[in-house]
Amino acid sequence: MQASRSIFEPYAWQQTHWLQMVKRFHSSRLAHAFLIHGAVGIGKLDFAQAYGRYVLCQDNVNGEACGRCRGCQLNQAGTHPDFHVIEPDSSGKVIRVDQIRALIEFSVKTAQQGGYRVVVVNPAERMNINAANALLKCLEEPGDKTLLMLVSHQISAILPTVRSRCQLMAFDKPEASIALSWLEPLCDDAEQAKGLLALSRGCPLGARVYLEKGLEKQIEQMQKDLGAITRGHAAPVDIAFGWQDFEQMLVLEWLASWVAEMANYASTHNDACINSVSIAKMLSYIAKKAGARKLLAFNAWLLQQRSRLAGQINLNRQLLMEMVLFRWLQLTMKP
Repeated sequence: MQASRSIFEPYAWQQTHWLQMVKRFHSSRLAHAFLIHGAVGIGKLDFAQAYGRYVLCQDNVNGEACGRCRGCQLNQAGTHPDFHVIEPDSSGKVIRVDQIRALIEFSVKTAQQGGYRVVVVNPAERMNINAANALLKCLEEPGDKTLLMLVSHQISAILPTVRSRCQLMAFDKPEASIALSWLEPLCDDAEQAKGLLALSRGCPLGARVYLEKGLEKQIEQMQKDLGAITRGHAAPVDIAFGWQDFEQMLVLEWLASWVAEMANYASTHNDACINSVSIAKMLSYIAKKAGARKLLAFNAWLLQQRSRLAGQINLNRQLLMEMVLFRWLQLTMKP
């Protein structure tokens, strides 16, 4: 399932950034390193790659790659020798120092197609400390016509020395109307698109992932199970057993999001703080019982577990889900 978009184009909600970067390129004011940051699921990596292909196009004009030149043909085939993407070898792994050393070696060589050399590092916060320190050499002494595009979902996790040597580009979530116009053609109807966009907290590519993987059903089951635990109709251990096949990173992200909504509601007593309409009644009930301090502590713990899971620290995943659900139950229990 794909939305209609060329690999040489930005998304509709990225036009402002795109035109700025195109102007920089044609006025010879292109910095050697950019750090693109923002929420997961808004197309930052796609933007970085599309712009890299634009820079490597030998006949780019009016903000568009030609799609026909030798550079564009190589990029279409994924074999352009002057375009590299550096990522962890697999989910949960880090970007290693030897990958960055290879980047440095690449950056000082003459471009095989006679133009720029482009490197995309994604996500930049997954560089281990040795890799990040090695990257400083390339940032401080970039090769001629070398363009580095760092993509980050969590800019605070990147070394200040790396951040300070890059031009920062903050990407916001698109307006709902623009996101929905892109998402609706992929969905059964407008209501499904609205529901998916709400679940992904306004991130259209995240919504597409939910659609492609059928994660709506997982969320519906989670909400049903959490309701059963809250009412005392199910035990956390039994529910945790049923959650074994769920994508646990997403479980922690959704729970953290719902807990954050409850914490905001508990602090302000403003109904607008609860955006999850399907479980609004349950969330407001728990928020009133638990209070903001307890909810904030739980949210911090969930984020900590998510970081541990991302780092693939040896975790008993069944036990983790049991702990998560026991803590959920404790939100409505007296001290």
